This record gives sequence, C-alpha cells and structure tokens, in this order.
Amino acid sequence: MIMTLRKFVLPAVILTAGFTLAAVQNIKEYSGRDVSGLVDEIARRRSLYPEMKHWQAKVKSVIYEMNKDWQPEKKTVVHKILTVKDKSRRESIKSAVETKDGKNKDVTQEYINKAYKEMEKNARKKREGKKNKDKKRGRRHMDLAEEDVFPFDAEKRAGYDFTLLGESSLEGKPVYVIETRAKKRSEDFFEGKYYADKETFDILRAELQLAKNPGPLKLMEMELDFQILPQGHHALKATAFRIHVGLIIKNIRMEAVEEYSDYRILN
Repeated sequence: MIMTLRKFVLPAVILTAGFTLAAVQNIKEYSGRDVSGLVDEIARRRSLYPEMKHWQAKVKSVIYEMNKDWQPEKKTVVHKILTVKDKSRRESIKSAVETKDGKNKDVTQEYINKAYKEMEKNARKKREGKKNKDKKRGRRHMDLAEEDVFPFDAEKRAGYDFTLLGESSLEGKPVYVIETRAKKRSEDFFEGKYYADKETFDILRAELQLAKNPGPLKLMEMELDFQILPQGHHALKATAFRIHVGLIIKNIRMEAVEEYSDYRILN
C-alpha cells in the first residue's frame, strides 16, 4: 500500500544492492547521548514537507462500542470522503452500516445528519470569529492538529524530554524508536513513542496518550501511521483510538480504526 520478471532478477538485485549500500553509507547512527541530534534531523525533515492545506481522501471508519471486558457489543462501518480546506473539515458520508447481535442496520442517513450538523456548527463558529480554544473538548473529540501530535519543532521541544529507546523495524524499514515525556503533567500535552525512518527521518508511526487524563476520561490511547504521498506530503495512512470515559451512571468504552486512501491535493 511487486512482480519481477526472471530475466531482470539479477540486474535488479545488483542495482538494489548498490542503492542499499549507498543508503547505509548515508545513514547517521545515533545513541541515547545524542538524541538531540536525531530530533534536529526529524525537525529539519518536517520543515521540507509541502504544506497540506487543501486535500481530499477516502476514509473507512470502523467504530466499536465495547463492554467492560473490551469485547465489542456493536460495530459500525462508515465509508466517507473527507475534504479539508484551510483547516475546515467536511465529511461526505457514502455508507454506514451498524452491526449488533448479528443483525445489520443501514444507518447512512443518521451519519449524514451528524456530519451536516457538525459542518453547520463549525461554520457558525467561523462566522462568529471563534477559534477552537477549548482544547479539552477538542481532545475528547479527536480533533487533533499537527502541533498537538509532533513535539520536534524548536518551539515545542522545551516542553518534552526525549529518549532514544533503540532501533527496530516497521513494515520492513529500519527505524529509530524515540520516547517523549511531557515535563508538565497536563492534558494539553501528548507523550509516547515515535518511529522515525533511519534513512529519511520521516515519522512513520506515533503511539501516544495524554500526559494527564482530564476528569472522567480514564483512558485515551492512539496509534497513528503515516505515509509520504507522491507529491511529497506527509499524510495519515491509518489511525486507531481506544477511549474509556467513566461517568457516574455509565462507562463508555470505544475503539475506532480509520484507513485513508486515494488522496487528492486540491488547488
């Protein structure tokens, strides 16, 4: 997300070996003592991505409502088109099917209505000149911005401690595994692990949680997978969330997985 002809196998192997050797020679090795140098490289790489202001993608969402043993009680599969323009999001729902007790129910119209109400609410805020300053509410609605997720830029680094845990492999690519820990125990900060491509310094995966859970939020874990688009943009490939909210009369446990495909960069 390869086919080789027999007569091209040997030349391909030779070429691949040459490219691999060149790549290895260009890879810098880092240790826990010089993790700041690695963070510098990641920040430099991030500064080179084209800005992704206007884009569109197909999204498949699978949402699970879980019981106390984290076993699914209800599953909803939603197919949609997500369009983002200047941080404004619009979801065009194509289909939504709910499965409970072995029975399927078409809930497409319900999700279309939800998407429309959300769009109206965001438009109203924009007309009123309101910015989304309520970070707690945004956190609970998974409305995350890049500045929330990536702490590598100079202005964000001061709030975190970085540790290089070592090296690993992710989908066949060698990666550095970096742990971040927020210096301030606050719901305004995320912390966790980042997987950076050893050759390119692209962040390929982030496994995060809030530094401090607010109020009734007992658990929020997320895993974000990234890809580099043909145009050079750093974009989401997949996300996974696990949330537990403990209220007085009810506990809400949910898991949600999303897959992104068919990106289009809009003018």
